[in-house]
Amino acid sequence: MAVLWHCQGVTETRTVGAVRQGSLRELNLAVVLRRIAGTGRPPSRAEIAADTGLTRATVSAVVDDLIAGRLVTEADPAPRTGAGRPARGLLLGDTGPAGLGLEVNVDYLAACVVDLTGAVRHHEVRRVDLRPLSPADALTDLVALARRARTAADAAGLGLAGAALAVPGLVDAHGLVRLAPNLGWRDVDVPALLADHPALTDPVDGVPPLVVENEANLAALGELHARPGGPQSFLHVSGEIGIGAGIVLDGALFRGSRGWSGELGHVPVDPGGPTCRCGARGCLETYAGQEAVLVAAGLAGV
Repeated sequence: MAVLWHCQGVTETRTVGAVRQGSLRELNLAVVLRRIAGTGRPPSRAEIAADTGLTRATVSAVVDDLIAGRLVTEADPAPRTGAGRPARGLLLGDTGPAGLGLEVNVDYLAACVVDLTGAVRHHEVRRVDLRPLSPADALTDLVALARRARTAADAAGLGLAGAALAVPGLVDAHGLVRLAPNLGWRDVDVPALLADHPALTDPVDGVPPLVVENEANLAALGELHARPGGPQSFLHVSGEIGIGAGIVLDGALFRGSRGWSGELGHVPVDPGGPTCRCGARGCLETYAGQEAVLVAAGLAGV
């Protein structure tokens, strides 16, 4: 069976031996939803059919499913300019699934809820120096913020469809924080520490298992998806107490051979410089990190 797949300007034909009906439906749902999300103007059903190569009947059925799931809503029709009923554009829904974003940084914890349109529906930051705390204690404090975020989402009628935790350190594919020098964390199994908190880890409780990732990588992905049609290759630098970078190449996160390509803050700029928390000397963040800049400006402790 030949399947025409069209997404973001790329068209290819795939020959599929035994395509399950469910798989094909999921593919069509993804193609149509991505088309609606990836445009600055609400497309009509007819425009989606023309752009994707799907039949109008298929697009209409898929759109009806997306509307029923509150992922998509119809825009008000344009003023009538001729014969026939004006087409109604399609928008991402702001009353359906939402995402829970969490962050552990050196001097704060944060939680937010973002709907499908990208609007922030809840945001809370707790300023606290986490360096004296154990990873378990820091994550327990984070859970309190996450619970309040979930309460806010429930009050707004939003169902949380996913959760991600940003950490300023080296994170492997299983959520293990290999090294977060500014926090003093080494080989911290974040999913295991959160296993006693089903509000974050149990899919039965409404949120799929937590994704743990480097904070600069998540920031770069956020920039990529927040600007449909924007640059597909760029370097995103985040500078706080530590300095990190997320690298996006051709619309995908570039991790490097070991997965830690964005550790910009630990690039040595002066071999004879001050000792960094990572153990090396003269790293960039010992000169350009937030605390180093405050010290240089005579504002440390202010």
